[in-house]
Amino acid sequence: MQEAIISILIFLVGISFLVIYNKISGEKRLRLWIKQRYGKIPERKDYDFEKISCYWDNVKDNIPEDEKLDDITWNDLEMNNIFTRINQCNSFTGEQILYSTLHHTMENTNYVESLEEKITFFSNNSGAREDTQVFLHAIAKKDGSYSLPLFLNNLDVVRISKIWLYRCLQILLVASFLPAIISKNPVYLTIPGIIFLINAAIYTVTRMKYEVYLDSLTSISGILAVASKIVGLKTVSSEEIFYDFGELTNHFKKLSNHIGQYQQRKTYTLLGSEIGIIVDYFMGATFIDFIKYDNILRMIHQNQKQFMELYHKIGELDMAISIASFRESIPFYCTPSFQKERNMQIEEIYHPLVENPVCNSVGLENNCIITGSNASGKSTFIKAVGINSVLAQSIHTCTAKEFVIPRTRVLTSMAVRDDLMAGESYYIKEIKYLKRIIESLNENRMVICCIDEILRGTNTEERIAASAAILRYLDQKNCIAIVASHDIQLLQMLNETYDMYHFREQIDEKDISFDYKIHEGISYTKNAINLLQYVDFPNEIIEAAKKNFVTAM
Repeated sequence: MQEAIISILIFLVGISFLVIYNKISGEKRLRLWIKQRYGKIPERKDYDFEKISCYWDNVKDNIPEDEKLDDITWNDLEMNNIFTRINQCNSFTGEQILYSTLHHTMENTNYVESLEEKITFFSNNSGAREDTQVFLHAIAKKDGSYSLPLFLNNLDVVRISKIWLYRCLQILLVASFLPAIISKNPVYLTIPGIIFLINAAIYTVTRMKYEVYLDSLTSISGILAVASKIVGLKTVSSEEIFYDFGELTNHFKKLSNHIGQYQQRKTYTLLGSEIGIIVDYFMGATFIDFIKYDNILRMIHQNQKQFMELYHKIGELDMAISIASFRESIPFYCTPSFQKERNMQIEEIYHPLVENPVCNSVGLENNCIITGSNASGKSTFIKAVGINSVLAQSIHTCTAKEFVIPRTRVLTSMAVRDDLMAGESYYIKEIKYLKRIIESLNENRMVICCIDEILRGTNTEERIAASAAILRYLDQKNCIAIVASHDIQLLQMLNETYDMYHFREQIDEKDISFDYKIHEGISYTKNAINLLQYVDFPNEIIEAAKKNFVTAM
C-alpha cells in the first residue's frame, strides 16, 4: 500500500514537473520568436480585412468626417498593404486598433503625442516591450475574437430575453419542495422532479442560442487578464503614461472574476466528463447559468464605455510596439512637424513599400503639376506624399528625413476603374471622385488632394478645358493639389498659378533608364513608343506607331 502511494506521488510530481517544464520552454520559444521578429519586415499575409475592420466599423460614426480616410483614398494609397507592412501586432485588438488608427487623421495633437510617448518607451525598454508582447500574445487572434466590438455594440440582442421567466421557473423549482417538506410525504417529491425535467428540457433547447457567444466572453476575459498582468509589470506600472491604464484595469476585477467562474465551469462541461454533464444539467435546470450569463452582460453594459476604452488601450500598446518595430525595419524615419501655413516641406521622402527606394526632397508652397514619361516615378512620388500625410497624422511616423505639413485631410483620385455592376463608365466614376474632393473643401481644415492624370476618361479638347477649370478652382481654395498630367497644353494654361515639377529618363537605342528624382520645370519628353520597343514589340508595330505620331503632330 505504501509503495503504491509513493508511486502515485512520484507520478504526480513527474507530471507537475513536465507541465512546468513545457510552460517554461514554451515561453522561452515565444520570447525568442518575439525578439527575432522585432525590427524586421513582417511576413506577407492575406489578412481578412472584413474581420479586422470590425472595430473601425463600430467607431467611425463618432469620428468627424474631415478626420476620416475615405475608402477611395484608402484604396488609392494601397493602405491595406501599408497596414500589412507595419503590422507586427501580437493580438487581435492590436490589429484592429492599428487598422482603425490608420483611418483616422487626427486634428487633436494630444492623442498623437501620447502615442509617441508609448512608442518611445517601448523602443527604449526592450525588457518591458518583450514582457508586454508575451502577455499580449495570450489574447491571440481567433476568428471569433475579431467580432467582439460587434458583440459589445449589440448587448441588447445577445442578452437572454425574458430573463424574468427563468427566474420564476427557478423559484418555482425551489418552492415545489415545500409540499414534501411540510407533509413529510416523499410522494410529493415527484412535483420537483417533474419541474426539474421540464426546466432541463427548456434549458437544453435554449442554451444553444447563447453558447455561440461564449467566445466573446472568453475574449473579454482574456483582455481583462492581460490588462491585469501588464499593470503588474513594475517597468510599465511605474510609468506615468500608463497610469490611467492601471485605473481602468482595477475597475474590472469583479467582472473578471464572474466571467472566469462562468467560463471555467463551461469548460469542464465541454470536455464531456460524466461529472461535468451532470453538473451542467443540474445548473441548467436551476437556470443558474442563464442568470449568471445575464448578470455578466448587465455588468458589461453598465461599464461598456470604460471597457471599450480599455479595449482601445490594450490594442494601443500592441500598436505602439508594432510602430516601434516598423521604425526599426525601415532605412530611416522622422516624426512630423505641424504648422499652420499652407505649404509642405519634404526632405528625402520615400515610399514605404518600395525596396531600395530613391528619395526626393521638395518644398510645396503652391499647388503643383508633375509631368514625366510613363514609369518615371510620378505616381509613386504622389502616393509617397499622400501616404506620409496619413502616417504623420495617425501613427506619428514618416518615411522621410523631414516632413512638415499643416493639419490636413487627405483625399485622392488615382486608381479609377469602371464600375460595370453600377453601370458607370470610367469618366463618370472619375468626375464623382473629383466632386467629392471639391465638396470637402472648407476653410476649417486644409485638404491635400492627390490626382493622377486628371479626366483621362474623356476626349482631349474637353479634358483640357474641364481640367483647367477644376484646377483653377482648387487653386482658390484651402488645399494643396498635387496633380500628375501628360497634357502639355494644360500645363501652359496653368503655368502662372501652379508650380511645375517633372521626372525624367534617359533613352538610348537599347535601353531606357530612370533616375526617379523630382526636378523643377516641365518634361516634354514622351516614351510610350520607346517602351514598346524596350519590351520587344514587333518592329512593324513600332515603325507604324512612329509614323502615326509624326502625322498626328
